[in-house]
Amino acid sequence: MAQPIKLYPHLTRVSSHYKKYDIEVPKSLLETHPKRPDLTDFPYPLPLRKKDYTCFCEGNNGVMWYGGEGGVTRFDPNAKSIYDIIMYFSARRDLMDNSVQNIVADGDGVWVLTASGVTHIDMVKMTAEEKAYMLLEETLTYVQRHGMVSQKKLSEAGNLKSILPYGHSDNDGSFSSAYAMGEIFHYATLKREKGDYAEETLRAREVALRASEANLLLMYIAGRGDGFVARTYLTSQEPVPDDGIFFKKNGATASCISTTDSRNKNIVGLEVKADAPIPERLSKYYTSEGFDHTDITYKADTSSDEITHHYMHLLVAHEFLGCEDPEYDLLLKTAAANTMSHIIDNGYLLRDATGKPTTWAKWCEDYFNTGAGWADACLNAGEVLMYLRVTMHITGETGKWQKAFDELCEKGYDKLTVKHFDRFFQASLSGGLDVREEIMYGDHMLAVLSFWGLATLEKDEERLELFRQAFRSWRTSLADEYTPAYDFPYFLSDPDNAKPDEERIRTWFYRFNASRLASNVSMTTRRDLPVKTYMGGYQGLSALPTNDERFIAKLDRDPLEYKNEDSGGVYCVESCYVYTLSYWLGRYFGFIEECDE
Repeated sequence: MAQPIKLYPHLTRVSSHYKKYDIEVPKSLLETHPKRPDLTDFPYPLPLRKKDYTCFCEGNNGVMWYGGEGGVTRFDPNAKSIYDIIMYFSARRDLMDNSVQNIVADGDGVWVLTASGVTHIDMVKMTAEEKAYMLLEETLTYVQRHGMVSQKKLSEAGNLKSILPYGHSDNDGSFSSAYAMGEIFHYATLKREKGDYAEETLRAREVALRASEANLLLMYIAGRGDGFVARTYLTSQEPVPDDGIFFKKNGATASCISTTDSRNKNIVGLEVKADAPIPERLSKYYTSEGFDHTDITYKADTSSDEITHHYMHLLVAHEFLGCEDPEYDLLLKTAAANTMSHIIDNGYLLRDATGKPTTWAKWCEDYFNTGAGWADACLNAGEVLMYLRVTMHITGETGKWQKAFDELCEKGYDKLTVKHFDRFFQASLSGGLDVREEIMYGDHMLAVLSFWGLATLEKDEERLELFRQAFRSWRTSLADEYTPAYDFPYFLSDPDNAKPDEERIRTWFYRFNASRLASNVSMTTRRDLPVKTYMGGYQGLSALPTNDERFIAKLDRDPLEYKNEDSGGVYCVESCYVYTLSYWLGRYFGFIEECDE
């Protein structure tokens, strides 16, 4: 990109809820009789049917607000962006419910009376950087768990004050890696712009290091001493769910505890070595909370999702933290080498305590030749090649790693990476499905990390071009999401083919909410979003709603989802990483630039 995308202060929606007769609620909202708007000649598609709108008001600068049975619509005929002309506000993302009875303007915002209460929608002008800090503080205050992030549970939907002290996911290692990388780029940006010892730089370093160390702990915490990586861990004060494979550490060993999955696999009580020492620099994330090693239960059956995220985190942490902290760099190098050795020595598999491969961590030819592995092979081949390149780079050693890399390339792993779209297309058709119906959205981030890492580290020009071609094959679906955390690595990896949609990227930042509090969002009632029915019967949107009008989720969900539009449960708050990784990655590499009005 020749010039960075300029980001200006922009209005961001902020909702506050009240009871009907709270003192803050204006009397006019309760006492005036609403008038039905005349929308006969309205020039744009509306989220609701015209006849569903029952009230309206005029705000600042000619902005019109329309309410009715189905939510609130904001119309700004003078908006600079086409994406800001029509904005939609609905329950429970913005409103208490969708039965709007009256609305009253309040400057740039509006008061909304619904069947179950009152909502004040404030349109607050803020910079993209201010939003990044707001989201980070929310994560630091409510979401982080032992320094890791995924999500936190709530006892009451929509109420951050009802936060529960526990909450994890299968992919804590993935999401925590992405969060850590974002904060590392945050630190690197401030270090360059403000200097090593500026107060903001020092705080950013503290946050980045905590995120990185807490995430790195997952590569050590099993205590097996063989490079096995845990999905996540729980302390003795956190409940163990009934799904997944968990091992309780008992000192020198760890034993598999009873869950539905462990009972189905008949491995309850299985013991495994667990006496490898955990570096004190990392174990402090639970010992400082009053727990010791016997209080730890770790989740096993780790997938390639975690391993791929961990290796890209190792690379970023090495470049920006390890370079100024030799002690920490050694921990990064050791983790990379141990896990890489495990994978190679076990025939390009991650083996669980059973001696059998985990469900999804498979990078071997035998798996690639199965029905399930045939389409996965193109991504998995890129993943393991990236792990090897990262290990060589950060350890400064070749030997075993280069030998393994060369052997895999002799088997065609590098050439296999470019076949993704063809194989995926064929696999979809053979199952009577469109490609869109077969997409595993979590794979998008895995592809981005794998080929970004390879494009960064590969020195052979012919092989580099193969990896760029592989990345391009993923752009057939990646580009539909308009996610800067996908776009920016692609532009870095393949600069000659970088063709950013600047307006959509700008809109992505502008229309991202300043909170990650989960909420239901209904798309099925909207009249302005086209819906497509695919070959297998799946229905999805064929136009991408803006961030503030769709469900809040991690980077592993279909943003074009039509019927099940919650965040995986409204009783949770998500972490900031979706935004902060995108923002600080863009800032550091010069893809975006903050500007005054």
